[in-house]
Amino acid sequence: MIGLVDVNNFYVSCERSFNLSLDKQPVVILSNNDGCVIARSNEAKALGIKMGIPFFQLDEIRKQHNLFIFSSNYTLYGDMSARIMATIGRFVEEVEMNSIDEAFVNLAGYESIYRDPTAFARQLQQTIGQWHRIPVSVGLAPTKTLCKVANHYAKRVDEYKGVLLLETAAQIDEALHEFSVADLWGIGSRYASLLRRNGFDTAAKFRNLPDDWISKNLTVNGLRLAYELRGVPCKPLEVDIPDKKAICSAPSFGRLIPDLETINQALTTHLARATQKLRQQQSTAGTVTVFLHTNRYRRSLNGELAKQYYGSRTVQLPNPTSSNAELAVYALAALKSIYQFGYGFQKVGIILSDLRPDSHQQESLFCEGPDERLIKLHRVVDKLNHRYGRDKVRLAAQGYDTTWHHLRQWVSPCYTTNWADILVVQ
Repeated sequence: MIGLVDVNNFYVSCERSFNLSLDKQPVVILSNNDGCVIARSNEAKALGIKMGIPFFQLDEIRKQHNLFIFSSNYTLYGDMSARIMATIGRFVEEVEMNSIDEAFVNLAGYESIYRDPTAFARQLQQTIGQWHRIPVSVGLAPTKTLCKVANHYAKRVDEYKGVLLLETAAQIDEALHEFSVADLWGIGSRYASLLRRNGFDTAAKFRNLPDDWISKNLTVNGLRLAYELRGVPCKPLEVDIPDKKAICSAPSFGRLIPDLETINQALTTHLARATQKLRQQQSTAGTVTVFLHTNRYRRSLNGELAKQYYGSRTVQLPNPTSSNAELAVYALAALKSIYQFGYGFQKVGIILSDLRPDSHQQESLFCEGPDERLIKLHRVVDKLNHRYGRDKVRLAAQGYDTTWHHLRQWVSPCYTTNWADILVVQ
């Protein structure tokens, strides 16, 4: 038996966890630079607010309703996610973190402890609600795909109260007959359109298709999905998180930036974020890509689209490294080669790819290897910054200009990670 624990409206629930006045109120969370809606409460959904709608289109709704607006606070959301995952780990050993707000749990071997899976789910739901003030839904089924189906109903049908067990063939068949094929986990819009054109609009109809037809039209991944719907596990739990194959850091600017000096500071700061993640998974990067572009939607005074520019440059390093100082030399040189004077830029970004374990360094006959002293230095810097705060120790090229950072006009306090933001009980 497998379970899927999914937080209801995760970003909104994190805000409500520390601000009880938001309960049963329409709440939306905005993306970086407060650009568009990325999360909504059920009350906001009832007002007709769509996912991804630009913020400026909410003016009329804000005038008519008491709509609460928050900038995304990923520091808070990430910490709350870690706390919830740790709580789940108190109940079961094998936990796969599928995303920031959901996790699969393996209940095999716990039959003597959790004899009733539904009772286990209720206990887990109650504990997370009591400890973190966060509502969760739990779907239980023999396979991960059926868990997704069970969780879909548990979250949306009031009578289930956030928990649904699909165990018998009759229960599974009833659930799949009413489940849209477009809502299946792993079915994109193109495959959903193909299936509907052929008359297979429900999960049950898709499940009952011949294997040859599925394999021909939806490849082996579609066939695995069909077997999962039939109760045959084809997607094992991935308890150990695999290392990233590439790391990207590219937040948008809070304003248009024309000068190279400020863009250099931003790029070096993005590089510091990326290399920290690189060292956390004990990897090195062999390739650096830098890209720079303007705002594609910006219009000039006459209403026409403003002149646009996009540039990128990829550099193959002579030796893979995880050192900020070494990577910054190549990254800043690449940026200088693609920079164009006369534009107001919206974003600069960096991608580290060709990642490999830092324990595997191939010697070169024609150039020196990576400077091990710098790598050790940056590991010490990571420890200092973890203890005393981000960027307390930094490269001089990062500077101290914060005017280019992305906008967060309505950001909430970091209740769990900043001493100054901890709630005080009167």
